Amino acid sequence: MTQAVGPASRSSVRTAALVAVAASVLGLSACSTAEGGTKAGDKPAVEVLRVAAADATNTTGLDPRSVSAGASSIVAAHVFDPLVALEGSEYKLKLAEAVEPNADASRWTIKLREGVTFHNGKKVRAADVAYSMKTLAAPPSNRASVYADVDTAAIKVVDERTLEVPLKRARGDFKESVLAVFSVIFPEGTTDFRKPIGSGPYKFDKSDARIVRLSANTTYWGGAPSIRSLEINRIAEPAARLAALKDGQIDYAVGISATGAQAEKGNPEIKIQRGGIANSNALSFSMNQKLKPFDDPRVRKAVRLAADRPALVSQSLMGFGSPGEDVVGKDLPGYAAGLTERKRNVEEARKLFREAKVDKLTLRAADVVPGMLPAAKLFAQQLEEAGVKLTVQEAPVDSYYADLKGLSSHPFQAFYYVNRPAALHLAATTNERAVFNVTGAGPEHWRKLAAAQVAVDGAAREKAFEALQKDFYDNGGDLVWGFQEQLDASRPGVEGVALSQSTQLFGSAKVTTG
Repeated sequence: MTQAVGPASRSSVRTAALVAVAASVLGLSACSTAEGGTKAGDKPAVEVLRVAAADATNTTGLDPRSVSAGASSIVAAHVFDPLVALEGSEYKLKLAEAVEPNADASRWTIKLREGVTFHNGKKVRAADVAYSMKTLAAPPSNRASVYADVDTAAIKVVDERTLEVPLKRARGDFKESVLAVFSVIFPEGTTDFRKPIGSGPYKFDKSDARIVRLSANTTYWGGAPSIRSLEINRIAEPAARLAALKDGQIDYAVGISATGAQAEKGNPEIKIQRGGIANSNALSFSMNQKLKPFDDPRVRKAVRLAADRPALVSQSLMGFGSPGEDVVGKDLPGYAAGLTERKRNVEEARKLFREAKVDKLTLRAADVVPGMLPAAKLFAQQLEEAGVKLTVQEAPVDSYYADLKGLSSHPFQAFYYVNRPAALHLAATTNERAVFNVTGAGPEHWRKLAAAQVAVDGAAREKAFEALQKDFYDNGGDLVWGFQEQLDASRPGVEGVALSQSTQLFGSAKVTTG
């Protein structure tokens, strides 16, 4: 297994790495082309693609109950198939052939694609879906809150490809806000995920503490991958990932800094992969309104007014992004009209801080995605202009989200959300059981959220979610200061890498050289 070497040993491998690059670790002959999405049964053409990503939960993605962002989500996205996925700005049916509600959206019928098999050759059945839902809905799954409204005990398997899913309360948004959030499927009876079995485009091969090796599923229902093997390397720091790419130790770096992208934009040996606004991270300084001093609305307002958002974007993201207006979902379906650009008002912020008797704050931060930590330090300077001394408390990147239950105990923290449609985001992160409810949304918000979710009529549901967004804009605890475009880097010739909620998908990717 190829190891991705850290920056400490970079100089010792540079010469050998450059020779290896010339020979191409991808197993390609000169001027050859590998087309993605080959027919089932065809042999993949590319030998191995080495990918590096961070993972703030310090997990490998082998157990779908503990998947978060980064390396673990990439592994899970290739081993397992979901029922429904959000790709770019479009909801797409995957394992599900149809997902339909009854008249009041209190019961949903899911029909599976015909002929899909797991990596062990067994058919994907409705019974597997029922088991997977029950497993994801129960501890120790970190996705249990997503399935809080599913009456898992009453799921009914109708036939081999059909099941009925009753809900504890009606959810008109079940397909978008439950299944599209996380609905991976694994075989009935699975309890040990050390060697996971899914139905995805890649099969689990082997792993160690740092690398997961996956092999192409040549009988994949969506078409066999062109790339024979994936190696997912965990490398925590953006600079180390870019250095590993430049040294020939990896072929694709997930999440590089804007500074790195700017520095390498003229380098013919490095290709910058840009995700666009639909595949961006909403970067926030999140205030928990249940905890002092952010239980005072004057403090939350003052923090928002003190931020110079264009400066944060231009300096921390080097222009690879756009300013935010404190609500997630920008440029995606359902984003509320009328959310105007926030104007900085230092004098008003200083007045509000003085009234609330606040002159010191502490912000927990880490560079989990590139730009978060530099932005926190710049924001400290901006708050100082409003009369507040901000202490930036740096935390380790590789354990920043390791204690999911503890996230809501921090009054003020740098946070990021995948930019998803607002209805999906609010349903997933601000419900009563959500571990990512870091702004402390409470009972009144939950009441309004529940009312929006039960609406079967799409227009009525969209209007209700628009009102929720405007309330977050006026009163919420997020200072969403910017939308950071997903920035990856690769060897030249890596094409067709798709993104689903900012998770890289290599199933239809191809590599050309020559």
